[in-house]
Amino acid sequence: MGESEQDDELRSPVAFVFCEVRFIFPAVNFQTGVEKIVSLLGSAKKPIYFNGWDGLGASAVLRTIAEHPPPSILEKFDKIIHIDCSRWKSPRELQRAIADELKLTQQVAAIFDVQDEEDDYKGVNQGSRTEIGDITTLIARSLAQYRCLAIFHHGGDDFDDWTRSCGIQQPKVFDSNILWTFRGRLRTRKLERVDILSQSPFCANTDKLNALLAEEARDIALYTHKLGLGVTPEVATDCCLYLLSLNDRGGNIIDYNWATHTSNYWVCDGIVQGGEENQTWEIARALQQQIRLDDYSSSMTNRVPHFGSKLDISTKHWVSSVRFLTSLFKEVLPGTTSLFFAPKRGHESLPTKLFQTAAQLRVLKLCRCTFSFSSPPFHCCHNLRFLGLDRCKDEQGEETEKAGARALEIFQGLWVLDVCHTDWELLALPVETEEPVVSTDIREVHIKGGRIWRSNFAWRRLPNLHRLRVVEPTSPWETAGRGDEFMDMIKLELLDLSGNSTIQVLPSLSGAANLKTLVLDGCVGLEHVGPQGLPPSLESFCLDSGLVEGDKSKAKLSHINLAGCARLAEFRLHGSLPNLVELDLSHTAVKTLDLKDKATVQCLKKIIMVGCELLRSISWPSEKWDTLRLLCIDTRTGGEVARKPSWCDAEHLHAFVAGTDMRFLQSFRFLWNWEWDVPKVKAKMNLCLSSSSKDDGSARRISAASPMPRSLTYNDVNTEQQIATQIHGSSSAVTPFHSLDIHMEIGEGISDVPNTDRAGNICYAMSKVKSLHVHDSSSITAVTYEHIVASQGNGSGVLNGLKRCCVERCPRLQTVFTTQYEGLNFVELETFWAAHLLMAHSIWRSSRRATGSEMGMQSFEALQAIHLHFCPRLRYVLQVSWNDSLSQLETLHIHFCGSLRQVFAVEQEVLERVAASLQYPWQKWKPRKGMLEFPKLKDLYLHELPSLQQICEAKMYAPNLETIHIRGCWGLRRLPATDSRRREEGRPVAVDCEKDWWDKLEWDGMKSGHHPSLFKPRHSKYYRKRHLRGTVLR
Repeated sequence: MGESEQDDELRSPVAFVFCEVRFIFPAVNFQTGVEKIVSLLGSAKKPIYFNGWDGLGASAVLRTIAEHPPPSILEKFDKIIHIDCSRWKSPRELQRAIADELKLTQQVAAIFDVQDEEDDYKGVNQGSRTEIGDITTLIARSLAQYRCLAIFHHGGDDFDDWTRSCGIQQPKVFDSNILWTFRGRLRTRKLERVDILSQSPFCANTDKLNALLAEEARDIALYTHKLGLGVTPEVATDCCLYLLSLNDRGGNIIDYNWATHTSNYWVCDGIVQGGEENQTWEIARALQQQIRLDDYSSSMTNRVPHFGSKLDISTKHWVSSVRFLTSLFKEVLPGTTSLFFAPKRGHESLPTKLFQTAAQLRVLKLCRCTFSFSSPPFHCCHNLRFLGLDRCKDEQGEETEKAGARALEIFQGLWVLDVCHTDWELLALPVETEEPVVSTDIREVHIKGGRIWRSNFAWRRLPNLHRLRVVEPTSPWETAGRGDEFMDMIKLELLDLSGNSTIQVLPSLSGAANLKTLVLDGCVGLEHVGPQGLPPSLESFCLDSGLVEGDKSKAKLSHINLAGCARLAEFRLHGSLPNLVELDLSHTAVKTLDLKDKATVQCLKKIIMVGCELLRSISWPSEKWDTLRLLCIDTRTGGEVARKPSWCDAEHLHAFVAGTDMRFLQSFRFLWNWEWDVPKVKAKMNLCLSSSSKDDGSARRISAASPMPRSLTYNDVNTEQQIATQIHGSSSAVTPFHSLDIHMEIGEGISDVPNTDRAGNICYAMSKVKSLHVHDSSSITAVTYEHIVASQGNGSGVLNGLKRCCVERCPRLQTVFTTQYEGLNFVELETFWAAHLLMAHSIWRSSRRATGSEMGMQSFEALQAIHLHFCPRLRYVLQVSWNDSLSQLETLHIHFCGSLRQVFAVEQEVLERVAASLQYPWQKWKPRKGMLEFPKLKDLYLHELPSLQQICEAKMYAPNLETIHIRGCWGLRRLPATDSRRREEGRPVAVDCEKDWWDKLEWDGMKSGHHPSLFKPRHSKYYRKRHLRGTVLR
């Protein structure tokens, strides 16, 4: 064939897609492809998709145009941005890459961080995180000032117009364009939604095809340089040649297992070498990660198309054959470094002298071959570093000590051993005669469906082992009674025991001090995992029983305890585990826990995660789940975290959840529905939100941060003693606050909830709480937030399960609670305390005005006591609206609220109805003679309220009033009216007050129940301090 004919064959069509307009043109080589695209970009009005030469070279061409644009491109476009997302993560990562390319990192970093944190708490996995609208707008504005060319390497599994949603506008909108590809990193799968016209067979000459591969490899090598690992383009090219050429030669019969062994082949063959021992393997592994190996397998449909067998490997010494070896050659060709062989049918017996000239052989994989296991024909290959045996059989021969030594000698020289469906009793020496160390060179052992031992083997005799996989062995691996299998194996990083169904006790791994990954899939005979024998270095744990609910065979596992594995970040539990009753992940680095599989947690009773500082979300079964009896989760930092309880009973669910962010409550929706879903099991819950582990959610007594001040005017008034003695019958200076069955603490370090909880998860969680203690937070400005309340449906209400509430020492609180005007709010609240709220101007405030509707209940209808102390900027407590009822209020106790003008403001509509003595149809009480009735009010304690003008904006009627204590309320002119029969019955209301104040009160008369004779005042003899007359100034 002449040169011109070869060039004609090389000009196989290269496909471009112009959205709906498609172009196919011949490109002689890499440079010609670049020139053709450049010419199209000069006139194109729609995005261009470049498929390369059957995918090869596409990424390299785009990179060349981006990094070395010709003058014509620079004239047409003001700005070129190059976005490489060939290792696809999510649309958000694409948007992040665009922002980085545009130098917007500082402007958008905080936005990304906030949304990422929000998605962490919502449990959104990394691949599902979408673009952010605000950043899309920012990117679009940044690009609008340019004629922009966006060059995009897309690495997702499907195509969506991510560039537009991330802020890059289409050419028809702005004078810009997009050049993109779905290929790169040796990706073989085509993008189905991009319609590329059929191409003629790719019949390129080998020199120019190898040149294209060299460009692709150079592009791959650049990625490793960014990681600080120097891989030369020449080495990268050889690695790609190795993968492509061998996979196309027998890839449909030989299972190369590229995902596991690609880097092993490269190192063992000698392609990647140099540097320290571990660095060589790290470089090879980093290079492997840059290639899309998910497209490569033993399946015919996933092989590299067309050109793998056409690559020039004449200078290489790699052989792969699916024919009988004896039909190819009597001996392995000298200089061969890698040999892969599998007969098309049946098994083939290997001649004893086959490998006599293979002194350089370093990688050998044999499939369905028969040879003497005790004296293998390749025992003379002293440079052999990788040995793979797949479904091989032993030719029974005379077993001699010398022959067995040959097999062991081969093993001792290996770096990697891969045994699949083959029983080779390689390590068959009796335990008592074993040498302390069998091999110091072997790094990896992979066994699947086979074995290399006779009865047992102590893996500690392979001290250099980094990776060990013993999957579905044909002989049980005896571990009972042996706790030293992994002693001093400080280099072991991965241990995969999948399919070892007979293991009952996990061997001690405490000696594997650097173990990172532990896989126990299918280990259904295990009775427990941990807590002893697990190294703190563990980062990943996986256990999939492989069973579904209802299977006859059942996993025996009852306890999983990984407490103390401080680096454990990835935890995966799946499959039916009907005997699992306890899970303990305390003091681990788990960020997301997935327990959605009902079959996995069907009998789980205890979940303990104390000291899990990185935990953000937990997923639970969606269907009814009623076996849980103990839940203890604490994500707080510093100090001594919650003690891990060991008890639980069948009658109750005991739950303690402590976190550092209110959004953590989103993960526990199943708890809030517990009383409905599992009514027979009573729940006792303590929820604690704080940055300090001092708040344990237990019953407590509430004390002020500083002592309550004594009366500023009176020697005979001790405020602390009144709070304690008159209200609670105690001489202590603290207030008892006992938590109820569902209790919540909000304490130090908690910040406001961001405006992102549109689903109302936090509001819904708080609506189930029965007692609430909010204290010592210097950040929060509200307990319930207007943006959350407003986002809920009309009539849903706020905190309707709450019975007791205390809020204290939160200096930035402004409105403590925002309520829903048209909904039911605090319908079960009985007692409320508030103290030392320095900025609060109201306790309850409605979110918006709406038209009410008739209903059977009213807000605050169970409220019995209000205690307010030292809230200097408080202006009012509650504005009484059409749906509020204070019919059960018995005690009103307010101290040192200097700005308080009214305790109860009243909205205009209610004032008008009260004046007209009109009752709302749903009200259980009615206005009396133009007064708002407080039918059960008994005790009033008002001290040091100099701005107080009215207790209630409407006139009050309190027929059961018994005691009034007033000090320092000089602006107050009215007391509530009471039952006019008190004088006749001889039971006047006791009033403890200043005489000067009493003498200035205003009265409406006996007819209204508002007359001095209905009260019995008592004035202190020494109620004022002695003051100096005149001035002390000179």
